[in-house]
This record gives sequence, C-alpha cells and structure tokens, in this order.
Amino acid sequence: MSDKEAMVGKYVASWHMPDPELRRKAIAEVWDEAGVYRNAGAEFHGHKGVEEAVTEAYEAFVKKGFVFQVAKVDVNHDAVRYVWEMRPAAGGEPDSVGTHVAMVGPDGRMVQDHQFVDKAPSGWSPLPDGQ
Repeated sequence: MSDKEAMVGKYVASWHMPDPELRRKAIAEVWDEAGVYRNAGAEFHGHKGVEEAVTEAYEAFVKKGFVFQVAKVDVNHDAVRYVWEMRPAAGGEPDSVGTHVAMVGPDGRMVQDHQFVDKAPSGWSPLPDGQ
C-alpha cells in the first residue's frame, strides 16, 4: 500500500469517527491547512472547513446507519483518484458511490479534493443550479 493509499484510507476512516477531537486530528494529518475540498453543493477551506464537511457526512449518514468504504485508489504522481461506497452498516448493496480527484502537496497531504457523486444517496437530489 502506498503512502497516498494510506492517506485516503485514513481520511475516509475519519468520516466514521464519533469523537470530534479524533476527527480533527485525522484531518490535520491528512490535509494541508490551506487545502480546499469541493463537492457539488459547497466549498470547504482549511482544516476547519474539511472538518465541517466530514461532520456533516457523519451526522447525515453514519449516525443513520451507513458506513463508507474505500473501493478503489489510483495514484498518478501527485494526483489521487479514489472511489468510495456508502453501504448500510448491516450490509448490502451501496446506497451511494462517489469518486474524488485529489491533489497532494510536497509534504504528502491533500491540498485539493473534488467530489463527484456517481450514485446519489436515496432521497438526495443535486442542487437546482447544477453547481
């Protein structure tokens, strides 16, 4: 497993952490302080912003019985493409699937991450303006 694969694993694992302090610590280890995470609906800046996004995912999905798993990681120099699946904790088919494209800085931490939803969660709809 490469360092970048391990980084992705640690980041996705942070989405499950019920303890905010542990989430904060994992994010600081994985993300550059000036990093930017973007999804279809919002843009999050720095450790605080990424923590906000991760906490939103935790509250919206993990607390409601879902788990996120890394399905695939591809590395190309300082770019990383990874796919996750969100499944019911009890097992079963993915309720949602997403692909991210991230850029990694010289210190090995994420500086940019763009999320694309390949399969939207049940009941979820994209923003009307298509952002």
